[in-house]
Amino acid sequence: MYYAKVIGKIVSTAKHKGLVGKKIQIIQPVDIETGKNVGSFLVALDVTSSSTSDLVGYEDGMEAAWAFDGENVPTDATIVSIIDNVNLRK
Repeated sequence: MYYAKVIGKIVSTAKHKGLVGKKIQIIQPVDIETGKNVGSFLVALDVTSSSTSDLVGYEDGMEAAWAFDGENVPTDATIVSIIDNVNLRK
């Protein structure tokens, strides 16, 4: 699992039938230890009902489609968790 902050949403009226009814978010990957941005933003489907500014966990690649078991959903990234608190001990 990777970590990101939700920075926006996408509204689309024309899309692949596998995306109908799916929430599409814009996420910025972050380093979970520092909270700093890492790399470029991504477009991700959301199965958690996350909101802008939420810290989330996401999967990418083949694993991103596993959240839609049995559905034909074209996705490269999917938000699979909302992170409420991070407690790191060093």
